[in-house]
Amino acid sequence: MKAAVIMDMYGCPNRCRHCWLRHDRNANTPVEEFTWLAEQFKEYERDGKPFFEELIFNTWYREPDYPDNYRELWELENRLSTGKVPRFELASVWRLIRDKEYAPWLKELGVEIVQLSLFGTEKNTDYFRGRKGAYREHMQAIDILLENGIIPRIQIFPFSTTIDDISRLYQVLKDIRLEEKVNDMGKEFPCFLNTTGPIGAGFDLEDIRFRRSDIPKLPEYLIEKTMKHFRTESTDTLWKTESELLPELLDENSPLNEESEILAFMVDGDFNVYPNFGEIAEWWCLGNVRVDGVGRIIDNFISRNSPGMKMNFEIPVSYFARKYGKQDNERLWAKVDLVQKWHRLEAMNNREVYS
Repeated sequence: MKAAVIMDMYGCPNRCRHCWLRHDRNANTPVEEFTWLAEQFKEYERDGKPFFEELIFNTWYREPDYPDNYRELWELENRLSTGKVPRFELASVWRLIRDKEYAPWLKELGVEIVQLSLFGTEKNTDYFRGRKGAYREHMQAIDILLENGIIPRIQIFPFSTTIDDISRLYQVLKDIRLEEKVNDMGKEFPCFLNTTGPIGAGFDLEDIRFRRSDIPKLPEYLIEKTMKHFRTESTDTLWKTESELLPELLDENSPLNEESEILAFMVDGDFNVYPNFGEIAEWWCLGNVRVDGVGRIIDNFISRNSPGMKMNFEIPVSYFARKYGKQDNERLWAKVDLVQKWHRLEAMNNREVYS
């Protein structure tokens, strides 16, 4: 098995209202404890042989490079890992503003694109980021990235309450000539709209979820950029209303079977472990490394011994569609997101069974 083990060692400066990773406390995990964690996975054997063919270790899953010793942590990840540690197209906006050496360091590592997520202009971005000043820092980050030859990729999350402000954000991006600046670097400007997942903190945003009637109110430019980003010719293939998805899902007699391209075991600050295709919630927990050991966690993973694993791999989608589907719901969903919302409802409504 090839896998990643990723730990929320230091947390995040934001409290994003859409975050699928939950609002956990900011831990301050000693490097020695992370090293111990890595060794537990590396030394695990099954039938007398090492169980993992390859292991990648990451010291974060919420905010990359958040602590001051981010360079040392990157070196630690590479030293502990038995495969090549990927450098994702993500960076810490918080650090970009506060550390002049950070962007040049990213460039030295070969980072070419960094994704920035916005929710509108100042009021809405600060609100959904859960931190005053977040919008201004993102706009500063755009300039810092460009100055260092790194392309900012803009991801925009629209909600039914923010549609007008998305148009204002589009005008801001035009006014600062962002597309022209990226084109001057010989690259195409990446920008797209996206919907939030219904797990973690994002579960509480359903009432203001993006709707079909909102699409014509958005700038055509953003719609075109979104279709190009997702390589589709119509927004209908990206998002459907619950009403449109329901007939198909009522006939879906197989489980969701959602898995990640790269399997990762996510370890929170208390050493609880969750698969990265699920939710950081008790019904997805595979165990605790300190209490149960890696062996029990792997056993639970293989045998699908958690309510979340069973819902994902064993219970037909049609069961959840019949129980929770809404015929008159015009909110827009990707199929996987809608089914995962039903999984969460099932777990929350049956806590005595699923906790």
